[in-house]
Amino acid sequence: MSSTIITGFFKRRIAQPVLNLLRQGMTPHKLAVTVALGSVVGILPALGVTTVMGTALAARFRLNIAATVLVSYLVHPLQLLLIIPFIKVGIFMFGLDDLKLSLDEMIAMFKLDWLAALNKLWLANLAAVSAWAILAVPVGVALYFALLPILHRFLPKPTPVVAGTMPLASAPEIAVPVVAVPDTEIQP
Repeated sequence: MSSTIITGFFKRRIAQPVLNLLRQGMTPHKLAVTVALGSVVGILPALGVTTVMGTALAARFRLNIAATVLVSYLVHPLQLLLIIPFIKVGIFMFGLDDLKLSLDEMIAMFKLDWLAALNKLWLANLAAVSAWAILAVPVGVALYFALLPILHRFLPKPTPVVAGTMPLASAPEIAVPVVAVPDTEIQP
């Protein structure tokens, strides 16, 4: 019984929203950019800023904001897994003091001098965000070019439009005002 609950939750909360995005009519290019941007922003090693940053970037590049934020939420487990490697890469890149990252060592750092520990963790997080910023563009571009052929293959093909005609779905509605004419003005 619990497996059906988990399966139902997965279908309702993850699979169905993703399928709805694919059926929205986004072009493969726009969807690949959206997924790449959402993925790159979603692994940003600063907790709590991915939604704001994803929304701002999606609005700036005129992408689907909901899809970008959804993708960034779907890669949150990767964000948690990659925080420590980003910190280690940032520490290496900037030549900072090695940071002890076990829970017992961090507790000991805070008990000894909490202000120094906070400063050291802040610098490590800043180094991690800097390492992410350096890697974000190449990873995003690689993800875009990896997704583009897949999306071209699996997304529905757009219906062809005959030259000089307009597709029915995009035809504008025309409102014609009706003016009542008094009977006295009509002459036979």
